[in-house]
Amino acid sequence: MHVLDARWFRLAAKVAVFAVALGAWQLLTTTGVLSTDSFPTMADTVTELGRQLGSAELWLAVGQTLRGWGLGLLIGGSLAIATGTLLGLNRFAYRSVIPVIEFLKTVPAIAILPLAVVVFGPTPEMKVFIVAFGVFWPLTIQAIYGARAVDPVVRDTATAMQLRGARRFATVTLPSAAPFLATGIRVAAAVGLILAVIAELIGGSTGLGLSILTAENAGPSQLPAMYAFILVTGITGVVVTALFTAIERRLLHWHESQRNAAGKAA
Repeated sequence: MHVLDARWFRLAAKVAVFAVALGAWQLLTTTGVLSTDSFPTMADTVTELGRQLGSAELWLAVGQTLRGWGLGLLIGGSLAIATGTLLGLNRFAYRSVIPVIEFLKTVPAIAILPLAVVVFGPTPEMKVFIVAFGVFWPLTIQAIYGARAVDPVVRDTATAMQLRGARRFATVTLPSAAPFLATGIRVAAAVGLILAVIAELIGGSTGLGLSILTAENAGPSQLPAMYAFILVTGITGVVVTALFTAIERRLLHWHESQRNAAGKAA
């Protein structure tokens, strides 16, 4: 009962903070502290959000964003896990390639957006490429660290038992790498969604980002719509993060990190 009460208290605190933020937004706009030429009232925005939720246009934009994000995450993530695992298991390859990976990891994906637009145009393929590029490098690093994180005792035991090939990978390497991969995928999912919206907002690909830009260019009368689209984008990000966090906890319930997190939450 104590644990249940604590969870309800944390939930109530979050709801209260959210309510205070909405109230402050409404107060600042209605009193003129924030100009309504740039900031619509909270009531107008929520009203517009309700109208948009009933329109096919919003859900089409959400679907386009999630489609580009999902494909980019799948392609970039799959390549990163395969590449990082192979490099992590081969010391010579790791030492040869890691300087290049560390350098490319520092290149912001937004920096290659103009090149992607020139090559692909304002298309869904451009968005997928930007997301895949952005998630590939950090997730590759995580996969490398995961593959190299095998406990020496476990590794020696596997060698003594003559575990090789796929069996060694499934029973030794993968369990050691799983926490690194799960964390990397969760972070990559959030970063990938941001990149997808940026590719739409700046690159012109269809989705929530383009809807935000279109509403902004339509003039002050469409400001509530612009903020409504921004809210939907934020809510989508929260849902994606919560979903991947829940999946991580579910799949890694056996790992020490998740047991410690559950203990602290309790």
